[in-house]
Amino acid sequence: MLPVLFHIVIPAGFGKPAVIVAVVLLAVLRAVAYLRRARKDGERAGIGAALKDDATTLAVLAAIAATVWRAGLLDGELRLPLHTYGLLIAAAFLVGIWLAQREARRRGQDAERIADLAFWILVAALVGSRVYFILVNWSDYFGDRALVTTSLGRIPRLVAFWEGGLVFYGGFIGAALAAWWYMRRHAMPFLAHADTLIPSVAFGHFLGRLGCFSAGCCWGEVAGGHLPWAVRFPPESLAFQTFANRESPGLYLATDRLHTLPLHPVQLYESFGELGLFLVLVLVVRPRKAFHGQVLATWLLCYAVLRTVVELFRADVERGVVRGLGVGQWTSIAILAVGAAIWAKARRRGGSPGVATV
Repeated sequence: MLPVLFHIVIPAGFGKPAVIVAVVLLAVLRAVAYLRRARKDGERAGIGAALKDDATTLAVLAAIAATVWRAGLLDGELRLPLHTYGLLIAAAFLVGIWLAQREARRRGQDAERIADLAFWILVAALVGSRVYFILVNWSDYFGDRALVTTSLGRIPRLVAFWEGGLVFYGGFIGAALAAWWYMRRHAMPFLAHADTLIPSVAFGHFLGRLGCFSAGCCWGEVAGGHLPWAVRFPPESLAFQTFANRESPGLYLATDRLHTLPLHPVQLYESFGELGLFLVLVLVVRPRKAFHGQVLATWLLCYAVLRTVVELFRADVERGVVRGLGVGQWTSIAILAVGAAIWAKARRRGGSPGVATV
């Protein structure tokens, strides 16, 4: 377990130029992607049209940069920790895009459009995962602890992402809604493109859960000494810190307070389960695909079962428990029903899996 790999140090005086370069670089990369799509579609477009098309994204980036700038956070030396979790999430996103674009080209779909869609999926996933956690832990965000003190002053805990509080199911729901909106706007058949994207979700989740393990979040129940692969998390882990603040920390921490008691490594259970699903999707289901939506429905059905089983070994009650079942288990039931409905409806509709239309 290594929550922080190292710190990136930006000397005093270089913070503001670094932010400017980062914003300009992102704007240029997105403009280049727009121009490549335009050329591919036979349209004539210049840099002005590209920037106009991306005006909303650029405005959001500029607003964030301006807020950090005016708060004085860029004036001194910056020490930015490179978290293992963040690195693996970034890797999951990049590898996922590459896999999806590779399959899109094979299917005759627009690979550049897939890359642009992936950006909005990432944004929606972050928002959705946060909203889901807030809904489950409503009192922590609208009660006595609704505000948190930062260098910017007291701000709503709603936006304090660094405190944790992201839930995969919320992210998936947000990403699915964003994908549906984007595909509808650009006349992209949903099921055909969803089949292209969903293996990337499985592989990305495999890497993401490895990040959870490194950070010590999404922990499991006490396993006892009889489980040879049980894990003891150190004081810098989120599991240890959460247990230390509970009413009976001795139920979860070792007597010497140097680590937690042995816990089920549920992060690894789910991580390698998703890797198995990814392999099944790309090696078994996709080559034998009979109708659009089959790959998506298979993942929904299988992941709902996987998540339900993994939840039996989890101990982070912060995720929410309703009538004896974790909120994730209740969501799994809903996801299972959605997967079955998509399978039944898409199979009746049919459609050739060799082309990008349904």
